[in-house]
Amino acid sequence: DKYVMFTRPCDPGFGIPGKGSIYASESPDLVYWGKHRLVMNPAPGWQNSKIGSGPIPIETDEGWLLIYHGVRDTCNGCCYFVGCAILDRDNPTKVLYRTKNYIFSPRELYERVGDVDNVVFPVSALCDADTGRIAIYYGGADTVVGIAFTTVDELIKFTKENSF
Repeated sequence: DKYVMFTRPCDPGFGIPGKGSIYASESPDLVYWGKHRLVMNPAPGWQNSKIGSGPIPIETDEGWLLIYHGVRDTCNGCCYFVGCAILDRDNPTKVLYRTKNYIFSPRELYERVGDVDNVVFPVSALCDADTGRIAIYYGGADTVVGIAFTTVDELIKFTKENSF
């Protein structure tokens, strides 16, 4: 009976503390948004600076599979990684599992060198309902678009086994 959108508010005038965190907002009509609630904050390690949602979450038997990005500050600048969380099916603001380890990071030259170095930034995911195969489209170094393949089962297993 409502829509949910994940955001990372960055404008202090938005009235929400926690710059760099993932929030959920609700809407009855996709026009008016409210009931902003914190979902996840940055955490130590690969997501210590800020985090943000990525592709539309994938509904699974375990809950909503959220693929998101995390940013780690280093002495050489920022580095963007990709991780996963499993959210409650009935209450997607409740995190059931969240990866303490990333699922992939900038490794290839086209991910490490570009307009913004050291970036893998998930933007879309297509899931084959019959096979569970997922194609994750991501930005590499803010210069190219890459694609990575996995399955729902692999991501759920990894997320649950590597959660904090």
